[in-house]
Amino acid sequence: DVDGKEYIDLLAGFSVSALGQCNREIAETISTQARKLVHYFDLPHPERIELAERLAKITPIKGGKARVMFGVTGSDAVELAIRAARYYTGRPFILTAFGDYHGVTYGTMSLTGKGGMWAYFYPIPPQDTAVGYFPFPYPYQCPFGRPPEGKSEEEWCLERLEEYLEYYFGSKESPYREVKNDITNVAAFVVEPFQSSAGYIIPSPGYLKLLRKLADKYGILLIVDEIQTGLGRTGKLWATEWEGVEVDMLLTSKALGGGLPLSAVVARADILEAWGPGAHVSTQAGNVLACAAANKVLEVITNEDFLAEVRRKGDYFYNGLKELQDRHPLIGHINAKGLYIGLELVKNRETREPAPEEASFILEECVKEGMVFEKGGYFHNRFQLIPPLTIRKSTIDRALEIFDKAFTAAEKRFGIR
Repeated sequence: DVDGKEYIDLLAGFSVSALGQCNREIAETISTQARKLVHYFDLPHPERIELAERLAKITPIKGGKARVMFGVTGSDAVELAIRAARYYTGRPFILTAFGDYHGVTYGTMSLTGKGGMWAYFYPIPPQDTAVGYFPFPYPYQCPFGRPPEGKSEEEWCLERLEEYLEYYFGSKESPYREVKNDITNVAAFVVEPFQSSAGYIIPSPGYLKLLRKLADKYGILLIVDEIQTGLGRTGKLWATEWEGVEVDMLLTSKALGGGLPLSAVVARADILEAWGPGAHVSTQAGNVLACAAANKVLEVITNEDFLAEVRRKGDYFYNGLKELQDRHPLIGHINAKGLYIGLELVKNRETREPAPEEASFILEECVKEGMVFEKGGYFHNRFQLIPPLTIRKSTIDRALEIFDKAFTAAEKRFGIR
């Protein structure tokens, strides 16, 4: 910081700095490109063409044939996807999950199902009236309650979600049905595969498979927002790969530009081709410097040895946190895929009562000790651990020591045993 204090970074600029701060290879790539061409509006150049071809090749798009359009921010990508989905299908409704985060522009804010974010838009909240929400299958705090005996939390939560969605698709009075032709009014599901801003929550296994099944049944597009989960964060190139699902559109940003602003929509070719030229323009989209950096990022992250190392370090961090959980009753639940790690703090493991005050105290203690991360969650009681994918095991060890000390102090302060 300005006083020279160093910090363990478990935030990585919300996953933007996935390859660390001031990565030498990326810095050299940007410097080299800056001496050739910095930007030219919307005309093809080698770096942009190479990046589009790479993304089309590595993204699990249904049918295999993909097209790519670029933006500047994640919100850009989401807005582009919404417009393309409605134009292609001729339908108005977009469905997303409560707790999902898809941006903070007026267009994307309607899809960000977080009341705390909406509050900053009052007295006129986001007003896309053709957006609907459904419960996210969050097993530890399942919106459908605890499962009956003999049923796992993961199974119960997902089964209830399927019933919920089928009810609305089947009802003759549902806003999601077009009465005249008795067909669904829904253009697309726009979802995060794992909920990031909501606290790094990993849903019931089979979540994306369920949405893919319903999308195919009703002719709905499946659009996956991998802006935080993508590009190696979960130990696979895309979080979507954990379920082996092919999607109609995939949105990426954050880590893509290696620290420079860049986003992309990778979509089925027929969806974007239906638009025609000139349907979407943005002055800075596909900036040459950002595309050059992104090509270097993909060169590193698509290496299977690199991804395997992310999984190994993720397992190492997770196992260390599980050892802390054995000693600290405040830690109610841990979920992790690669270096995508979420902790949930509770006052009582039996009742699972959230512990937001304790979480705030621990965060402050960790900052004092020289470690930064994010606090969030439906009840403000979750920690989001987002280290650079290049983190060393020795740094993980030190992070665990700081957590141990902070949890001990919190349990003493709040009388939790």
